[in-house]
Amino acid sequence: MNSRERFLAALAGEQPDRIPVAHVAALTTVELQQATGRWMPQIHHEPEGQAELLAANHEVLGFDAVSFIVNYFGEPAALGAEIDWGSPRQLPTFVSHPWQFADDAVRPDDLLDRKPITTYLETLRIAKRHYGDRVAVLGKVMGPLSMTQAMCGVERVMMALIEQPELMAHFLDVCVDVLVGCANAQFEAGIDALAIGEGGAGANMLSPQMYQQQLLPYHQKMISRIAGPTIMHICGDVTPRLAMFKQTEMTCFNFDWAIAPQVIVAQAAGAFRVMGNINTTDLLHAAPAEIERQVMRNIEAGVDIISPGCAISPNCPNENLQAIAQTVARYAREHHGK
Repeated sequence: MNSRERFLAALAGEQPDRIPVAHVAALTTVELQQATGRWMPQIHHEPEGQAELLAANHEVLGFDAVSFIVNYFGEPAALGAEIDWGSPRQLPTFVSHPWQFADDAVRPDDLLDRKPITTYLETLRIAKRHYGDRVAVLGKVMGPLSMTQAMCGVERVMMALIEQPELMAHFLDVCVDVLVGCANAQFEAGIDALAIGEGGAGANMLSPQMYQQQLLPYHQKMISRIAGPTIMHICGDVTPRLAMFKQTEMTCFNFDWAIAPQVIVAQAAGAFRVMGNINTTDLLHAAPAEIERQVMRNIEAGVDIISPGCAISPNCPNENLQAIAQTVARYAREHHGK
């Protein structure tokens, strides 16, 4: 199998020739920018540059599936949120929150013709054309709560979920409509699977009861309307929600280091695939031997796809990221002769 075939087999619950390596959250490094000559923040606005930089995650780091969009901010930026696009060592951040009242939240008719959505759609078309025969091309959108936080402000949203539930329900509905439209446009551009980044719904943000009552219905609505495989990421120890995740019909869940691999494999029980959960702090600071230990822990637990547990700092050394694919390949050779 090549990388694309390997990843898609695992995502479908089939048996690949070896465990694939992938990522869905932000991943590029200063070293990769130096190697390709493609730099942040310029590449956020340059389709060819972004595609070439992110292809290095496959060509240099050995990942079988690559998200060809660095950041999750395309939709909020297109709707008027001001973005600090960062630097070679700094990922983008929000600096304004334009939704404050119900009338502020509208899906414009020309949404898919607005930058940076047009930029990332062209990036995905380039990635599919140049790399898609051998590496799985992944897209991404925010989750509906995370996008509501981006558009309205985190503190305001968390208070309003309790004090203004009707306003938040309206915002979440508009976000679902926006995100589904952008997700399906990405599939039309050629992606193999879509990441949904719902970091704003992390374990420290919502109780299991709040998730069930106020967010699960929107995850169900969103995923049911997306025309392809989905990979959800939520930060933290969301073990109490794992049974509820089965109701979303997500294809795969990207879990972070706070959940033991054995626990999530048992809880998923074939209802969805699991990918994770290399500690991103260790990817930044530890030695490759520690990364190898964590990879082996995931392999032995039966995790379907090995990946970082969350977004990667651009300051992360390439050798730690390369250790992920190298460990998986070595395990395959030693145990399966592949």
